[in-house]
Amino acid sequence: ILDRAIVSAKMMRRGLRSALPKRDRWHALQEYAVGETNQEEFRLLRARDSQVGSLVESSKSVPKPIDWSSWESKISNKEVLSCLKSFHQQQSALLEQVVAEDHAAAVKKQADGWDLFDASVASCQKSVEKSETILKNGARALWISFQNPPISLLSQSEWLDADQYWQAFVEKHHFYHNHLASAVEDPESKDYDAKQKADMKRNWETFDGRGTTRQNNKLLYQRPSYEYYDVFRGPLIEHMIFYLSKTGGDARMFPEVMPTKWFAEIYDIRFKLYNVLQRRKRQVHEATWSREAFHDFHPHDMEHDGEAYYSKLIAKEAASTELLAGRLMGNYILFSDSYVPVQSGMAFYKAIQTDGGKGTFYSLGSDVNCLFYKPAGEALTTPDPVDCFHSLADHANMTGRKFEVGYAAAFECFAEVLQSRKQGLAGSWFTAPGESSKDAFMRRIKRSDPAYPIFEAYAEEHRERWAGAKTLSMDEAMAQMPEIERKYMIECEEYSNVLFGINDELAASAKLEQEQLAKLADVGELQGKLDSRDLVAIDSSGAAMKTEAVAKALEEMDSVRDKAVDLVMATKLPALEKKK
Repeated sequence: ILDRAIVSAKMMRRGLRSALPKRDRWHALQEYAVGETNQEEFRLLRARDSQVGSLVESSKSVPKPIDWSSWESKISNKEVLSCLKSFHQQQSALLEQVVAEDHAAAVKKQADGWDLFDASVASCQKSVEKSETILKNGARALWISFQNPPISLLSQSEWLDADQYWQAFVEKHHFYHNHLASAVEDPESKDYDAKQKADMKRNWETFDGRGTTRQNNKLLYQRPSYEYYDVFRGPLIEHMIFYLSKTGGDARMFPEVMPTKWFAEIYDIRFKLYNVLQRRKRQVHEATWSREAFHDFHPHDMEHDGEAYYSKLIAKEAASTELLAGRLMGNYILFSDSYVPVQSGMAFYKAIQTDGGKGTFYSLGSDVNCLFYKPAGEALTTPDPVDCFHSLADHANMTGRKFEVGYAAAFECFAEVLQSRKQGLAGSWFTAPGESSKDAFMRRIKRSDPAYPIFEAYAEEHRERWAGAKTLSMDEAMAQMPEIERKYMIECEEYSNVLFGINDELAASAKLEQEQLAKLADVGELQGKLDSRDLVAIDSSGAAMKTEAVAKALEEMDSVRDKAVDLVMATKLPALEKKK
């Protein structure tokens, strides 16, 4: 009983910690800091908060025992002091006695209540037998219904031609017969006409949004394309994504009507994706025998939740792409398309394999955790998008990770659309003939984009760094690789902290999984999961972790992530500071 009470108390404390407002909640107020002055003040405030938290954590110590002799010299009322001292000693002895008792043996001695449990088991068995009987009868009914010929196979000749009653029965039977429970309505009924008219009014008022109640007597094929896209927002997103991927142009140049061949390609891509998603849905549905099954990357209620679901999905992918670009910019890998970046021993080995080690290594400074290898001979060409996807998928599989099936299919289709640009760009898919990747990238960014000054400053700093690049010999490059690889591993770990600390979608899913693991640790089930290999926890050295180490890592995860985010947010780009 005491063990259950202790476990319940731990769960209550954890529930209170998740319900009560935490200190890190006010960190989200940074979104409302408008202007550079307010943002700078908020950043300084968070830095001070981190300093205070570190000071409090470092000053914790073990509680000291009560010095009764000191209190006897300070308190004149000895009777009150004597009562307090005896009460404290009595309670301490009582708690030590309770802890020393064998509660497991006491629980085993209690045998009352098993009769009720046995009766419940017998009742459940009878219910299962009745359910099996109902299932057999339902299977028989379904088999009989399946063997009956459909109404559509009845002949319309001979006696049916002479009997108008049976003609109407055959035509309207599937609309009005009760046992069919058909959701199809009679298109010739007045109720159906009234419903269509009401739906048309509702769609007009919802999508046009011009505050008018007049009826639009135009059909969709009679509308101009902008009115069609005004009513159907989904096709607009789909066609716009295809147009931007196919041409690399600007959304302001979106055509009034796309070529027919493009529509055919969109349909081919759509059916290819649904072919993959439907196979996976069928496997899950048949394996689980669930009542409902849904496609991957689709909301359960497309009509009501579709727009919000895909808005969050696009925002999540955009945030991941921005963080990935920021990581490449941190080591000046972005725009260095004529060189092979080297950050690990494996990358070093593969780089020198391209030309047998005849090329040259370059270093951009001691603060850059990367070396660059330029192979001898002709300059490197821009690889094809499909080849890049296959290399990325192979790397993920070889390192124990794997793309989701639907995501991999969409990723590959996107790469194929990008590669189809080569037909109109003289064999190039990203750059125009004679154009560098930096110029092509900056050409596609609008000057009104908030990220334009950042990329512009990075391009200038990238040019300055490469102007002062240092040439390294093979021995010098090999000597620097251990330190570069060590910093690279630290960078990968900190990148994960920043990724889950900045992105709200990833942070929410990570927080949920963290709380689930913490609950398993509280109730004592985490070690069992680790022993049965249902969960695997590995430390930085590759060794399996114990329950205590996992629980400690879970407790420190929030503080480590917040410190990493604060450090990154406080970092300033030197090139941007020069412009101020």
